Amino acid sequence: MGMWGGGGAAGWSTGIGGQSMGPGRAAGRGSDGWDDEYLGKAYDAEVVRRILPYLRPYRLQATIAFLAMVLSAAMNFAQPLIIGFAVTAGVRRDERQVVILLIVLAVMAVLYWLASFAQQLAVNWLGNRLLVKLRTDMYDHMQSLSLSFYDEMEVGRMISRLTSDVTVIQDLLTSGSLTFAADIVGLGIIVIVLLVRDWQLALVTFAVVPPLVLVMVWWARHAKDAFVNVRVQVSQLYGTLAENLSGVRAVQSMSREDENSRRFDQLNRQNRAANIRAAVMTAAVMPALELAVAIATAAVLIVGGLRVLNSTDADLAVFFGVLTSFTLYVGRFFDPIRDLVLQYTMLQRAMAGGERVFEVLDTPPRIQDRPGALELETVEGRVDFDHVSFHYVEGIPVLEDIDLHVAPGETVAFVGHTGAGKTTITSLVSRGYEVTSGAIRIDGHDLRDIKRRSLTRHMGVVLQNPYLFSGTIRENIAYGDPDAPIERIQEAARAVGADDFISRLPKGYDTVLQQRGQNFSVGQRQLISFARAILAAPRILVLDEATAYVDTQTEAIIQRALRELLKGRTSFVIAHRLSTIREADRIVVLDRGRIAEIGTHEQLLAADGIYANLYRMTFETEQAARAAELIGEDEATARRARGELIGEPG
Repeated sequence: MGMWGGGGAAGWSTGIGGQSMGPGRAAGRGSDGWDDEYLGKAYDAEVVRRILPYLRPYRLQATIAFLAMVLSAAMNFAQPLIIGFAVTAGVRRDERQVVILLIVLAVMAVLYWLASFAQQLAVNWLGNRLLVKLRTDMYDHMQSLSLSFYDEMEVGRMISRLTSDVTVIQDLLTSGSLTFAADIVGLGIIVIVLLVRDWQLALVTFAVVPPLVLVMVWWARHAKDAFVNVRVQVSQLYGTLAENLSGVRAVQSMSREDENSRRFDQLNRQNRAANIRAAVMTAAVMPALELAVAIATAAVLIVGGLRVLNSTDADLAVFFGVLTSFTLYVGRFFDPIRDLVLQYTMLQRAMAGGERVFEVLDTPPRIQDRPGALELETVEGRVDFDHVSFHYVEGIPVLEDIDLHVAPGETVAFVGHTGAGKTTITSLVSRGYEVTSGAIRIDGHDLRDIKRRSLTRHMGVVLQNPYLFSGTIRENIAYGDPDAPIERIQEAARAVGADDFISRLPKGYDTVLQQRGQNFSVGQRQLISFARAILAAPRILVLDEATAYVDTQTEAIIQRALRELLKGRTSFVIAHRLSTIREADRIVVLDRGRIAEIGTHEQLLAADGIYANLYRMTFETEQAARAAELIGEDEATARRARGELIGEPG
């Protein structure tokens, strides 16, 4: 940035945009106050308490899903019992009872299918609505958070909360919680049936549970570390990928391709190693379960066989049925145990995800409308800065005692060295930040007493780096007024000279912009953003280095449009182009956050102060650049050497 570059302020707030955080853990966080690799407790009462209200509007669907789950679990886990009865009837040669039990099994299979279908239907219906509700609440709240929040928080992390964390909560509320409940119900059914049928064989079956649980707890603790490491490695891999792709121009210009490839390959290998370890941990648990099933089955068969040797013929028929049921139940008994242990990490992720989501939802916007705030219907355009001071970081002032009164329709330019506070002033006018002391008033109303949305409806902002959105040129120009007719859109484009190049495009105003408008030059993107501001018809206009990246010819087109645009509008202009500054009604010179000089261009030159020095330092460079555009670089250099390009512009 040149001497007349953007007036950013020195330093930003620490923490999460300086905003207070909701309840949650403080230890183990990153420097920005957030920790993406944290796995929480398997059960967090506070998170559950906050999640349950999202289910209340869908109590009927949740009840249907729960009842369907209970029915399907009952039908599924009762089948071995009926099969055992059928075996007993078969040994007794009771054909009628065998047929009845087979019919019962068929009915149970149908009921199981219907209950599973109803459960899946209710879960999917419920899950999608919970997903929409959670994401909508998150998105709306994120839109309301103050600029200071995003000064510190990485956008990628916010997207992670809006996507993956919300999704894991949805899984917990729907399929996860129902699977957990189904496992509990299934275990309950199996335990009761086994104890009722034969408590001795039941104790034999349960004997392998304690050592198995100890093994699974040990596994869960080590698997947690492996899964966290996978998440860390993936996060680093994606972060590096996004950074290098976003900065591909810098990468290529600095010939960093080989070094970046080496580092990316290293991250890839670390990611592979982490995934292999996680896969090994996952694979290790299955043999343990199979071993437990085999031991329990063998124990049941051995004990059962010994009892058969000592049984009478009358007892054999019943015992064969019992032994069949136990053999089938042994396999099913360990399935819920396995699922419950494997879901331990899922529960941790869900609780941690819920904590992260509610952290965002509990983060209050620093700038909020006061109760009874004023709705601005019309704006005359008078702006008063009454001894305004501001700091981003406590104890480091950016603006001090700014006392400035701007009449309706007046154009005020802010100039000064980089970091003088120029952009900060315009950010305060649009209430992107709250003043530390003093007050800013619009038409006599303190900004803090005005609804922010009603304020921004009467303001237009054109930034140094124009931000265009995905969509067509028409949609971008009409961004602030989506229902604007094409005639108004074309009129706004003609006002800034954008209609000329837009009309030459094959699809005209329906041309689709690539990411951030990269299929257009910087100057063309700026013209589109100018047209967008004009269409919004603001009463107060902020131009923050808006002509920084346009050439002299394009600037001349814009200047003609600006003369019409600025008429009757209160305008604040930050610009390094002298032509824009010269035409301002007043020029405010900022120095280290204070007003050092104020006046017209001629008055400030006559005062021979800071402005005059800046003008002299930058004027020759600007004139040489302008001449280079008009007559070529070689001729401009020769004329500059002869002193022909030094002097007041015509």
